[in-house]
Amino acid sequence: MTVCVVLLAMTQVLTGTISGTVTDPSAAIVPGASITIVNADTGVTAWRGTTNESGVYRAPTLPVGRYDVSVELAGFKRADVTGINLTVDQRAAVNVVLVPGGVTETITVAGESVAQLATESSSLGNTFNMSQVQDLPMPDRNILNLLSLTAGVSSGGDATGINANQLSINGSRTLNSEFTVNGVSVVSGSTGGVQTLPSTDAIREVNVLTSAYSAEYGRSSGGMVTMVTNSGTNKYHGGIYEYFRNEDLNANNFFNNLRGDPRPQDRYNLFGAKLGGPLRIPKLYEKKETTFFFFNYEGLRRSTPYANISSIPDAAFRSGDFSLSPIPIYQPGTSTPFPGNKIPTALIDPAAAKIMSVLPLPNSPGSGDAANGRTVNNLVEVGSTKPSKNSQTVRIDENVSDRARIFAIVNHYSSTSQGEPTIPGPLENSTGPSVTTGVQVTLGYTHTWTPTFFTEMRFGFFRNNSEILPPSLGLNVQEVLGIQRSVGPASPTFNINGWHQLGLNSNTLRSQIDNNFQPSIAASKVWGNHLVKFGWDLRKNQFNI
Repeated sequence: MTVCVVLLAMTQVLTGTISGTVTDPSAAIVPGASITIVNADTGVTAWRGTTNESGVYRAPTLPVGRYDVSVELAGFKRADVTGINLTVDQRAAVNVVLVPGGVTETITVAGESVAQLATESSSLGNTFNMSQVQDLPMPDRNILNLLSLTAGVSSGGDATGINANQLSINGSRTLNSEFTVNGVSVVSGSTGGVQTLPSTDAIREVNVLTSAYSAEYGRSSGGMVTMVTNSGTNKYHGGIYEYFRNEDLNANNFFNNLRGDPRPQDRYNLFGAKLGGPLRIPKLYEKKETTFFFFNYEGLRRSTPYANISSIPDAAFRSGDFSLSPIPIYQPGTSTPFPGNKIPTALIDPAAAKIMSVLPLPNSPGSGDAANGRTVNNLVEVGSTKPSKNSQTVRIDENVSDRARIFAIVNHYSSTSQGEPTIPGPLENSTGPSVTTGVQVTLGYTHTWTPTFFTEMRFGFFRNNSEILPPSLGLNVQEVLGIQRSVGPASPTFNINGWHQLGLNSNTLRSQIDNNFQPSIAASKVWGNHLVKFGWDLRKNQFNI
């Protein structure tokens, strides 16, 4: 079955704005001053323009990154403001004072602390930059754990294991927040839950808006979480990393020691590599000053311990011997108990006998249930599952000219996970192995038509394919269980009052594919001292089940 949902909204923001007023030492405005904004990491000129009659300049649609601003005018010393950190949706106010003098003289101001006060926006939230993303401790390297550092964010579970599906931002209902990666939603159109995110080491920054955000953040009533991937610079940078955990470094728990069980495998190996820089292919492509790339690979190999405890009938109960139970067993159609509370073998249904024969015997003393004359919690399965995950991120940025920029980003991931056995054999009740694959593609084009008119076009596609299979898939039900009819080639579900459920788990034997198509276009126009932005966003959510 295929279901499609189409939604219209304003386009999501991936860029920032640098603006300001140029004055002289007497605070008089300086119109006509030449402004040049250069990306400090790539050396590419991002914007050129002049101050208007009010001495104001405004450069919107700048990609996140570090920038240098240069201001020049005849009769004044050149002023440079360097190292301005521009984040997603930031409206950085960089005011410049020109000092009289020769244009060959330069006054340089370090811009790390410039424009940190948000004077042109009422939005509330938080931004995590690259150093915070890389350096803050995060259990399992899950970038969502950073959200707990933002005021107004609450989630199910503790702060070290944020559950995005139970996330509430500023009092909103759960599943009402929006999550985007490079402007493309990664929220399932069917459940509202967050799908797989790129590697933490592939993320440049995370922007969290909790309230009072602008109209372009439409559609959701909760908060807005925007993630932007890394991009290459004019120098090669890379790294290799691994995060390691092993049960040999841990103590065994009390209950394992009590039963004499060894420490189960508890191993965590998260490893990866990243590289970014100018794109250069000898003899084929030499435009290293305009084209930049970033690549990240990350793999996860785990051994996660489990200890599942179940209650199953013992050998006597399975054979029809209920002599230890104070509850009388009556002969069918009568009010006469069986002699000795034992059901004759001839009266036991052959299919029931066959089903009980493939059920494993208890392997633990368990605990007594005097009211029913039985033993419960008598099957213990201890071991480790071995989930794995692989993800790759590739980004290409091409600066066609001072007026045009293109970028393309591909995120791909795949993960596998085994179920945790509860009832070994054909009557296994765990969810079984799961396989999830997905891809996210983002294409973007930005054009500066004039120093005061800009357009941004973007197309995004996100696909998540999740499949969970039952452990008993392919079982010959008629032969193994003695049942002549079954819904499919897997063990049916058996519910026996007071005992652990047997057979097919209700959360398995399912497959779901989520597709998200998201084209958008936005235009920005500077009118005098004002910036007007308008745009269109189409979101088509498709899910196949």
